[in-house]
Amino acid sequence: MKLHQHLAQALVAHGTTHLYGLVGDANLFMVNAYVETGTGRYVACTHEANAVLAATGFAQATGRTGVATITHGPALTNVVTALAEAVRGGIPLVVLCGDTASGDLQHLQNIDQREVVASVGAAFVEMREPATAIEDLDRAFRIAAHRRRPVVFNMRVDLMWKPVEPAEIMPVPLLAISSASGKALEDAAGMLASARRPLILAGRGACTPEARAALIDLAARMEAPLATTLKAQGLFEGEPCNIGICGGLSHPTATEVIMQSDCILAFGASLSKHTTEERAYTRGKRVVQILPDAEETPRLDIPSLRLIGDIAGTARAIVELMDMAEIPGSGATADLADRLAAEAADFAKIPAAAQTAPGTVDMVPALRRLHQALPAQRVLVADLGRFVTAAWRNLPVTRPQDLVYTSHFGAIGCGLGEAIGAATAITDRPTVLVAGDGGFTLSGLSELVAAVRERADMIVILCNDGSYGAEHVQFTNRSMSPKLAMIDRIDFAETCATLGFATVRVTDAASLDAACTAIADRTGPVLIDLRLDPEKIDM
Repeated sequence: MKLHQHLAQALVAHGTTHLYGLVGDANLFMVNAYVETGTGRYVACTHEANAVLAATGFAQATGRTGVATITHGPALTNVVTALAEAVRGGIPLVVLCGDTASGDLQHLQNIDQREVVASVGAAFVEMREPATAIEDLDRAFRIAAHRRRPVVFNMRVDLMWKPVEPAEIMPVPLLAISSASGKALEDAAGMLASARRPLILAGRGACTPEARAALIDLAARMEAPLATTLKAQGLFEGEPCNIGICGGLSHPTATEVIMQSDCILAFGASLSKHTTEERAYTRGKRVVQILPDAEETPRLDIPSLRLIGDIAGTARAIVELMDMAEIPGSGATADLADRLAAEAADFAKIPAAAQTAPGTVDMVPALRRLHQALPAQRVLVADLGRFVTAAWRNLPVTRPQDLVYTSHFGAIGCGLGEAIGAATAITDRPTVLVAGDGGFTLSGLSELVAAVRERADMIVILCNDGSYGAEHVQFTNRSMSPKLAMIDRIDFAETCATLGFATVRVTDAASLDAACTAIADRTGPVLIDLRLDPEKIDM
């Protein structure tokens, strides 16, 4: 057996059902061997960055480790932004990356790949020699899963055809942790005993079925409302006292409940400035943060108390302590369900459209209309831009894994790649990509052919205002000409149609109706080009 064949078998043994990549001389034989196993799906991309982003989207949508492969040198430098995005998001990822032969100093693509990877904070695992290759790959998968971190697995091109003896492949062991216990847990229960308006907040680290059930039981015992971070949106879908997102996207009732709370139990939430509204939501309150592991990500708000332990187990342990101490419920949820139902009814109404320039539509009413036309069960991938909060607010998802977040590194253009990863992994619901014209162009329109080739159920909503929005705002806020922020109008509908998308250009109410019909009648990928007035963007 040759090394490239054994590596392909190891990928299968590690449960790699989707391999995203772009082949070159250092990885093409390994990819070919993976395809020949007939057990997985290779998704070819046109740019290395989108291959890594697709694996990132896969990981977010499935909860499993994403796997991508690229060749060496410029292929690695092409994925630096994508790697940084995965690092900042704590996304488990293994990138099998080729490398030049040792000592070949004159090779055009020879660089110090370890230093490139270190610059963005990803882990680097060297394939030392053919005899240790599988052991090294096993280690890469363990690091990715247990440390929630992207790992670059470095494979020298000159080793790929070396003969190897079959080696035992070690699947990643489950990382089991116990619930929090001891004095810290008792202190947390003591804080709850004196709370009059407690609130339970869940983040992406609490998004398992077991954690969901335990937190709902805890909320019922405490008589406390339930809230989530943006990235955990939909976790408590259907619960009568679910106030939705805590942070800048909170609706009025949620904001009132959060501000009136006196104790917040934050499960699996990093407590970022976006969740705490620059600490406005936590100032003067007792905050107990329960995290499922000790891995450090930017946890910017300092809680009153921090516990490390299994989310579900810790929630159940708090209930037991409350029962033992006969701590009564707070009564904080009285009449809340009625208020939330009234707010939901208001959301079902499409707001009146503002007057915009001829040939354009008002973004928020258009998004709300598309929300009603889309299936309720869908994956949402929102690229970064001044439209993004409107997309999150007006196109909500009903479960956390259906929100693919692309803004960890603050880079526009990550959405298309991650949408391809989600759309090829999740096949029982469409993937909806919302992007701006600047980010969509930056991401590489050629990558749309991957969505067409893979017959992805993808709907692209393009917020096309002919500008780089954030820069347009900066200029206009200072009464300066926004000329440098403007983008020459691209006819995305015509361009994307040539690549195999069904397209609709939305310029008025009638064409918006046509877009809704295109969603209902779709048989493949669809692009909806929302023509917007750059002077009238309501965020």
